[in-house]
Amino acid sequence: MVTIRYGVIQDKSALCELYRDVARISQGIARTEIEITDEYVASLFQSTEKQGLMLVATDVSNRLVAEIHASKYGIHIFDHILTGLTIAVHPDFQGKGVGKTLFQAFLTEVQVRFPEVLRIELESRASNQKSIGLYRSLGFVQEGTMLNKTRNADGSFEDSLLMAWTKNK
Repeated sequence: MVTIRYGVIQDKSALCELYRDVARISQGIARTEIEITDEYVASLFQSTEKQGLMLVATDVSNRLVAEIHASKYGIHIFDHILTGLTIAVHPDFQGKGVGKTLFQAFLTEVQVRFPEVLRIELESRASNQKSIGLYRSLGFVQEGTMLNKTRNADGSFEDSLLMAWTKNK
């Protein structure tokens, strides 16, 4: 059982720790562990505070175990879009429905707080079939492929998939 709430700046240290834990696993987030700095995490709060949304999930001991965020481009013609969607679920909580629950709460909150948002965008490694299955189950569709965009830790390259959720009008 998890509790979902808005992310707040007081979560910064816990979010750094979560992102580092997720970065250590294969198919984790795009950033490497060394790239997850206090400044990087602070920038997430800045961008979502101004024009986006960040939700976190905590376990029964109030430990932060998952996070999701996206923000607007900051350009008027794209004001109907949230982009850069990122979700991170602690390895101990993956495959237990935490990510899906957090994602569903995020989509619901977007529709309430941002009625003008008609589109949410994300990228995924083509090999990350588990996540792609989750995204598809939530209504995301693949709109394109960027060949050899992602360089893996072993030096190999793989495609990135462009996926989007669109609001039913």
